[in-house]
Amino acid sequence: MGAELNEETKSLIRYSLNMEKNILNLSLLKWKTKLKEFEDENNMSTKDFLDKFNKGKLGDDKIWFDWLFAYKAYINIENKLRLIKNIHL
Repeated sequence: MGAELNEETKSLIRYSLNMEKNILNLSLLKWKTKLKEFEDENNMSTKDFLDKFNKGKLGDDKIWFDWLFAYKAYINIENKLRLIKNIHL
C-alpha cells in the first residue's frame, strides 16, 4: 500500500498535471492543424488516407509517412490527455 498524499503534495501534482494538459492541448491543436493541411493538399480525409495507406494503395512517398507520423502524434497526445483527465486527486 502506498502512503497517503498530503494536500501540499496533491496541490503540486494538480498544478503539474494542469501545466502538462495545457502543453498537450497546444500540441494537439498543432497536429490537428497539420492533419487538416494534409487533407486539404491531398483532397482526402485522414480516415480515407489511413485506409488507402494501410491497403498499400498510396506507395512509399515521403508525404504519406509524414501524414502517418502527424496522425500518430495526434492520437498519442489524445491518449495522454485522456489519462490526465482520469486522474483524480
